[in-house]
Amino acid sequence: MDGESARRRELAAVVLAGLDPTIAWPSYFGRRRCSEFELSAYLHGALSLPEAEHHFNVGAGAQGIAADNGPLSVTEPGAGTALHSADGESVSDEDLLAALGAAGRSLLSPERAEVERLRSLHETGLLGSGTRPFYDKVVVAAKEYFGVSTASMSLIAADTQFLESAVGPLRPETPREIAFCARTVEANSMLVINDTLTDDRFAANPLVVGEPFIRFYAGYPLHGPRGWNIGSLCIIDQEPHAFSGSEQEVLRAMAAVVQNRIDSGS
Repeated sequence: MDGESARRRELAAVVLAGLDPTIAWPSYFGRRRCSEFELSAYLHGALSLPEAEHHFNVGAGAQGIAADNGPLSVTEPGAGTALHSADGESVSDEDLLAALGAAGRSLLSPERAEVERLRSLHETGLLGSGTRPFYDKVVVAAKEYFGVSTASMSLIAADTQFLESAVGPLRPETPREIAFCARTVEANSMLVINDTLTDDRFAANPLVVGEPFIRFYAGYPLHGPRGWNIGSLCIIDQEPHAFSGSEQEVLRAMAAVVQNRIDSGS
C-alpha cells in the first residue's frame, strides 16, 4: 500500500469508527483540535506526525476503536489492509474519502463530491421549507446595514439557486450556472466583486447585463452537515462599492449567525 492510500485509510478508520476526526485528533496530534486544512494537508502528505505523538495506526489503532464503537473492522489480506463496515461489506476508497466530509473534497472525484454536497444540503431540511422569520430578519439587517438594494440567503441545488430568504429585486430561482452565490460556494471563501463591469468573470453575466443589473456583490459561504458548502449569505447593489475589511468582518459575523441556526437544525 502506498503512503497516500495508507493515510487515507488511517483517517477513514477514525471516521468510520464514529468519531469526528477534528475532535479525535488532539490525542493523535498530542494537542488542540485540528483544522480541516490540517486534515487535508495530512491526506496529501504535506503534514507529517512526530513519532512520539503518533498514538495508533490503521491496524492496531482502528481495531481498538472498533472494539469500543463497533462499526468498523480491519483485516489484513496479504500485503494490503481492508476496511469493512458493520455488515461485513468492504468499503471503497470513494466511500472512505466521502466519510471525511468536506475535508476530503479534493481527493474525491468532482462527481462524488457534488453528490455529497447535495446530500448535505438536503439533510438541512431547508429546501422547500417555506419562509423562516429568523433568516428574514438577518437578511433585512444586512440590506439596511450595508445600504444596498438587495440581500439574500441562497441555497445552491444541482442546477438551480433557490432563495431561502431575500429582500430586493431578485428572482426566487436562478440557473446555477449564472448565479453569483454558486461561485461563492465553489470558492469556499468570501467573494467580493466591487464592480462587475470591470471583472472579466462577470461582466457578460446575464444578471449583470440584464435584470437585476448587478454591479456589486459580496457573499460568504454557508455550510451543511460534514462541512459541505450549500449556499451563501450575500448583498447586492446596482452601483459599484468599495468593501472594507471591517465591512467584510460584519458580513462574516452575520453569516456566522445564520450558520449557527443551520447547525442547530431549527
